[in-house]
Amino acid sequence: MKRTHRSLVVAVLMATLVPGLAAWGDGRDGGEHPGPFVELPDARLKIEANDTDEDAGIQVFIDADPWTLMEIYDPRGRRLFRATAQGQFAKQGGTELFMESGEPNFDEVSFEEFLERFPEGEYRFRGRGVEGERFFGTALLTHNVPDGPLLISPLEGGNLVDPDNAVVRWEPVGPPNGSPIIAYQVIVETEDSPFPALPKIVLDVMMPATATELAVPPGFLLPDSEYEWEVLSIEESGNQTLSSSFFRTTP
Repeated sequence: MKRTHRSLVVAVLMATLVPGLAAWGDGRDGGEHPGPFVELPDARLKIEANDTDEDAGIQVFIDADPWTLMEIYDPRGRRLFRATAQGQFAKQGGTELFMESGEPNFDEVSFEEFLERFPEGEYRFRGRGVEGERFFGTALLTHNVPDGPLLISPLEGGNLVDPDNAVVRWEPVGPPNGSPIIAYQVIVETEDSPFPALPKIVLDVMMPATATELAVPPGFLLPDSEYEWEVLSIEESGNQTLSSSFFRTTP
């Protein structure tokens, strides 16, 4: 088979598998001579629920070589998201993209309504690189959303915590719909960062699924300060649910 024929076969196949790819190559997304198809190194889409605040949202992460266009299609083939880089950003190109949806309270949008908005299935990603590459990728979204961990200590309004001997504890959660819990993520953050350029997160640790506590190393916490801490239970497909509380350190 000649090279031109082989390239045509690949293009037709990709256009069949990935909604919207047929439009590439007509010059509408930039470039009269489209480049090769390139699979995204990382494309993720997952649910994050908040057991304490009673809300939920969608998180998206994409990693690619510099791009000027990125789109996401749901399992029905409907476009959910489109991002374009313009001006100097288009010349530079984007690489990593992280995005969180809004998180309306369950009183506004019930969890059942939320799941209807984002059905289970394969979500397809497509994009265009600064060199004309046609990026593609997929992410499987499930509705296996775990419970939020029950936080044991320290709890808001409880005893003051020694900043050099702080230990946070929680109870494990069961597998949602039989999907195993693969990890717990523990985050400790300050209420106010003294410098706007610095993040509020003091500690962010991924723990194994068997863990039920974490000792905060000395030096991470300041005396006479208030902190928020949360634990996220993460199931196999990446969906996660967090529980949070507050504590204050001794002077």
